[in-house]
Amino acid sequence: MRELAALQARFGSALDAHEAEAGALQIFIGSAAQIRNRFGIYRGNTRANATKAIEAAYPIVAKIVGAEFFTGLAAQYRSRFPSQDGNLNEYGESFAAFLADFPPARELPYLADVARLEWQVHRAHYAADPAPFDPAQLAALSPEQQLRLRPWLHPACRILHSAYPVAQLWEVHQDAFSGEFEVDFSGGPAHALVFRPQFRVEVAQIGDAEAAFLAAALDGATLESALAAALSLDASFALGRSLNEWVESSVIVDLKLDGG
Repeated sequence: MRELAALQARFGSALDAHEAEAGALQIFIGSAAQIRNRFGIYRGNTRANATKAIEAAYPIVAKIVGAEFFTGLAAQYRSRFPSQDGNLNEYGESFAAFLADFPPARELPYLADVARLEWQVHRAHYAADPAPFDPAQLAALSPEQQLRLRPWLHPACRILHSAYPVAQLWEVHQDAFSGEFEVDFSGGPAHALVFRPQFRVEVAQIGDAEAAFLAAALDGATLESALAAALSLDASFALGRSLNEWVESSVIVDLKLDGG
């Protein structure tokens, strides 16, 4: 078994190497030319599958840079970050960091943050479904108890902070988008909310106070603490309206009593 594991490891390394290791090719039978051809099939399929996985996870980045440039990006990424998991849905997590450090991509300084958002969208597709939540069960709680409630966000929810309007960039590049193809880069830092109200993942741009509240909730804050974080940025933040909207859109999927 150890010999088999060692051979498999050499074979896997050879798939990513520029030149195949001779030892990894010993499992093939035939002439040197036949062996190279057979190994080339494995290598070609591996590279193609990795490229498809990157394309599936980052369709907006692909639209922004164009198909030819994106194919080159995917090839460069795979050469630096070979897959470590048999599940290709897990492949591509470091793509944003790769783009931030890849000189040809620096002409689009927002591209890495768009990739960060897309990875969160990609992962949100596979997040677990929460248990059903009935807000009516909270009616019997006193005001003091309500402040001790901890908002629980849907497992798909993420908050992304960026110097660029990445939520707008994501929206205008959707296939179903029919509005004006225009993005305002003058507004300064922005916050994007990734959420999954039903089966389709959505992205929305949210304000500073909303982002502060939801980020605090993700960190396990009580309703009182999360509200304080929001009000510190916007004294007009309306908790009741926001909670109703977030519960309705499955951003918040439970409110649990602190210590209960």
